[in-house]
Amino acid sequence: MKVIHWTPKENKNQILENGILISDTWISCSILTPFKNLNRWWLDFLLNDKEYVGIIFELETEDFPLVHNHWCIDSDTEYDDDFKVISQKRYNLNEILSNNPKPIFNNLKELKRNYAETIIWRIGNTVDDFSFLDKDGVYRSDNKKTMEAALKLIKANPKKAKKVFFDNSDFMEFVFEDYEVLLFKNIEPNRIEKVIQANTNYSYNDLMNEIKKDYNLV
Repeated sequence: MKVIHWTPKENKNQILENGILISDTWISCSILTPFKNLNRWWLDFLLNDKEYVGIIFELETEDFPLVHNHWCIDSDTEYDDDFKVISQKRYNLNEILSNNPKPIFNNLKELKRNYAETIIWRIGNTVDDFSFLDKDGVYRSDNKKTMEAALKLIKANPKKAKKVFFDNSDFMEFVFEDYEVLLFKNIEPNRIEKVIQANTNYSYNDLMNEIKKDYNLV
């Protein structure tokens, strides 16, 4: 599984020489996909005036445990009564483990399975809304029914499912648009496979092809 780390172009030579170093608490990346809009989602979202490059490398055993989830889990901000920022910090791995261990993955197998299941869950959402209020008034989702609905849809019409969901860049952006991978160890320079410009149409198909194969869509 390959990931991409976006960084200002001015950091390129330093990274090629020293690797990607932990800044504060973690390194932020995103999983590389066949879809340019998803690969550069963070770059477009940040709307930074600087020129950026993408650093591509393969995840390895030494990178785990890591986080893969929505961006909002990575930091804690305190405000005063006038809503001005008093303090802001990034959660470290132990804090995330204590507060919300669900997005923590200990190996590549776990991460790939969760990535695939996230797609299936979103497909199930397009079939019906299996959410409900429980007796305590908490809004919950019946994930089992959601997954079953998606698998039924895929089995009934695999060609359509492949076209409408798995090969659809807009749908995949909807699924993973604000997801990020948080790494808690430095990345050595010899692991860097490629450096791309921000406007490069670079894609990686192996992971998606592997998932489609698992669901008989290849």
